[in-house]
Formats: sequence, structure tokens, C-alpha cells
Amino acid sequence: MIEFKLKKIWLVFTLGFLISCSGSSSEGKEQGNDDQESIKSERMKEMEGYPYYIRAKVDGELREFNNPDMLYIMVGSYVPGIFEASIIGGEVNEEDNGSKEGFNIAIKDEEEIRVGRYDFLEPFESTGYGLRGASLGYYTRSNDKAYVSDVDEEDPTFELTELTEKEAKGTFSGRVYDMITKESVMITEGEFYLERIN
Repeated sequence: MIEFKLKKIWLVFTLGFLISCSGSSSEGKEQGNDDQESIKSERMKEMEGYPYYIRAKVDGELREFNNPDMLYIMVGSYVPGIFEASIIGGEVNEEDNGSKEGFNIAIKDEEEIRVGRYDFLEPFESTGYGLRGASLGYYTRSNDKAYVSDVDEEDPTFELTELTEKEAKGTFSGRVYDMITKESVMITEGEFYLERIN
């Protein structure tokens, strides 16, 4: 009889312990979810006050990005005799820290990048290094597609309207192509206001 009572007490104690542990675990999960929601909420507030953006219509549908983690312009010279500007803007994919969708714009020239039009895309004659001018890119991971300017097709239009040590503004448009299938999308009414990171 005493043995039975001890076993009963042990069983109640064990069940109580297991229930309290599972309660703590679910509370921990709820706390973790609350923390994630809090971080997302703070991030959304931060993005609301963030003035920079890149946007354009892709086949008539407006796509706009203003996430500080995936939005910037870099300007410099990394290869002797070639000056470059790289513009990146996209939506962050939280699962793999990549990007779900976005725009890439590359400008290359033999002279320092400055305010002006870059509405051409042609091979470099002096260096033979890549393409001179502006090339546009649009990618979407949801469709596993990447579209870029094609030197054999019509040239994109790109204008850098402001470039300071802190920021840049400009416009862009053009047809971009899937290099494998030759499927294309039209980018129109593109504009950006970006923070310069170098």
C-alpha cells in the first residue's frame, strides 16, 4: 500500500513536472514569436520613416522597394580605366537573407560617373572589358527569373539627375530579357532616390 502511494506521488510529481516544462516551452515559443513580431513591427516602422526607394512599373505593374538592407548606390573605380555605379534595390527574403525580387542597375564608363544620361549600351572599345553604358536588371525569385538588358536589342534609358556624397536620384526604363528563353518584360516609369554607401 505504501509502495502504491509512493508510485502515485511519483507519477503526479512527474506529470506535474512534464506539464510545467511543456508550459514553459510553449511560453518560450510564444515569447519567441512575440519577439519576432516585435522585430518585424520595429522594422516596418523604420522603413516607414526611411526616405529612400526604387520603383518602376514592370509590364504595367508597380514594383517599389525601400528596405534599408537592400537599397543603395555604390560609385567608384575598381578596374583601372573603368568607372562604375551599382544600384541595388529589392525585397528581402527572410528565409535565406537573399532577395525575393528587385532591380539591379549597372553603369560603366571610361570617365567618372556623374549627373547625366546613360542611354546607351555598347562594348568598351578601349579596354574590351564588358559593356559601357547602363544595363538594367529585374529579378524575381518567385518565378526563378532574371531579366537583363540585351546589347543586341534596344538600349535602356537611364538618367542620373543628382549625385552627391550622400545620395543619388535618377530615372530608368527599358525592355529586359531572360537570356535563355528570350522572354522579356518592359520596365517603365522607373525612378530612384538612394543613399550612397561609399
